[in-house]
Amino acid sequence: MAEKVKCPVCGKSEFDERDNFDICPICYWENDDYQIRHPDKSGANRMSLNEARAAYRAGKKVK
Repeated sequence: MAEKVKCPVCGKSEFDERDNFDICPICYWENDDYQIRHPDKSGANRMSLNEARAAYRAGKKVK
């Protein structure tokens, strides 16, 4: 069985795979391997990974 992967935004939930496009039930980030490899680009999520991390830390909605 593959090791679970923590949400790259909130770190509180886990995904079964790195690139399965599941949505985090805590911060609503859609798991996207492209955005993990390119954290300043948008992809499945409108925000980049770095923008989403900053928004989550500030208590704002992740889009």
